[in-house]
Amino acid sequence: MVNKSIVFIFIITTSIFSFLAYKPADVVIAGPLMTDQELFDEELEMLSEATGLKIKYIELIDVEDYLINDNSNSEVDLALIPNPQGVVNLGERNIIIPISKLVNDIKLMNNFSNHLINITTSEKTKENYGVFFRLLPNSFIWYDIEKFQEAGSPVFQSYEDMVSFTRERANNGNETWCLDSESGASTGWIATNWLEDLILHEYGPEIYDAWSQQSLLPGSKEVILSINEIGKLIFIENGVHGGNERIVRKEFRNNFINLLSDETDCIFSWSGQYADYYMPEGSEFGIEYDFFKFPSSKNPDAMVGIGDILVALNNNSNSLIIFEKLISDQFGASWMLNENSSYVPANMNNNNLVSNKLLIKQIELTKQALRKDIFRYDASEIMERRIGADKLLASLKEYIDLGSEEAYKNLELIIEDLQSSF
Repeated sequence: MVNKSIVFIFIITTSIFSFLAYKPADVVIAGPLMTDQELFDEELEMLSEATGLKIKYIELIDVEDYLINDNSNSEVDLALIPNPQGVVNLGERNIIIPISKLVNDIKLMNNFSNHLINITTSEKTKENYGVFFRLLPNSFIWYDIEKFQEAGSPVFQSYEDMVSFTRERANNGNETWCLDSESGASTGWIATNWLEDLILHEYGPEIYDAWSQQSLLPGSKEVILSINEIGKLIFIENGVHGGNERIVRKEFRNNFINLLSDETDCIFSWSGQYADYYMPEGSEFGIEYDFFKFPSSKNPDAMVGIGDILVALNNNSNSLIIFEKLISDQFGASWMLNENSSYVPANMNNNNLVSNKLLIKQIELTKQALRKDIFRYDASEIMERRIGADKLLASLKEYIDLGSEEAYKNLELIIEDLQSSF
């Protein structure tokens, strides 16, 4: 006679494994929550109808961590990773599949910049593990249109021009910048964007790449001079709303409220694409606010940014179909037509129609950088995390908070401390 307990255990165990093995769709994609997630979901629905494949998107806070620790049942087929270092890490762990097994090299090189290909390539295995899906450009100066016009609608050819303009207004008792950057434990990440803009635009992509790869040390003249350039702006007396002591103490979202406020003098905010998301409710791009590209006389088309990278955990026929569709120059046609779209494709040959004036501007500037291969990924995200996400942030936060006199006096010590981590 069969033991009933054994039968019961068998049934329960089988049920559990069946549940774990169940796939809710033909292709499951894991990725971060996007600001316009519903538009991406709609695009996926249309892709599902066109291919006959059911697609499910799973929103995760930390996709990389999930794929390493929690994806034991291999439910996920494709994933969007917001970090090239994370992509390489997953590849070297054999969790994701090399791109050479997914996409033709020629197709890749014809549609994506060399830089975007290189930073998802492992030095250890010599394999590329991801293809950029979308980009979020950072190198923008946002402004209040009315205040900007009242100030004479200045045109800047260089960063030095902006510093001179700031000093001139300060001498007349007017603030120019809203630069709040407090962000909890991550305070300092906005300042790293400023530093990256200055290094790339002043010294070009080769120096920038050396910096991001940690072969250009913090004690190098290019880094020291760039940090000092930040100081030239933020330490101008009356140049920044609330002074330098406010910058790392007030939440960064304040910038955009203060920028459009009639009660402040500040005209500009040095921020990335994310700024549009935090503009006061009811304000309109092109009516209340606008932006221009970070000015540079040496590398005017350069752009720093971040983005999401598409990776594959398997290369079955369904996954391959969707993978190629997502990185094609045709993807996002409906998404990009929506007025609320924030999708900037990484495929530089994507020429879908765009109705959003802000997005048109961002895409054009980003394409210029991609085609000249002078778009560079956020260096702090490429560096080892203990440096880029920790030590660098802390060093810049300290520098800003010290104020002019103390910052210049202690810069050498700050640099030495940062360099000890490299």
